[in-house]
Amino acid sequence: MKQSEKKQENKELKEILNFDKPNFVFAPKGNHEWRQRGPYLVCMSCEIQHAVWIGMDKIMVGIDKKGQPILKKRASVKGF
Repeated sequence: MKQSEKKQENKELKEILNFDKPNFVFAPKGNHEWRQRGPYLVCMSCEIQHAVWIGMDKIMVGIDKKGQPILKKRASVKGF
């Protein structure tokens, strides 16, 4: 590979890794479809899967009318 080709390749990589001007911007949708996976609530409906850590002492028992997850302490839910 020629020296000029290496410089061009390095320049292209620097442009891709410019975090001030990303090539892709993730904007979550308004309604999320939450599922609990261990200590995380994971959104299954957005283009990129994202999650929120809720810890091991909480459990998702449902979704309210606004689409927000209903969380309860694990000790207060029978069977857990």
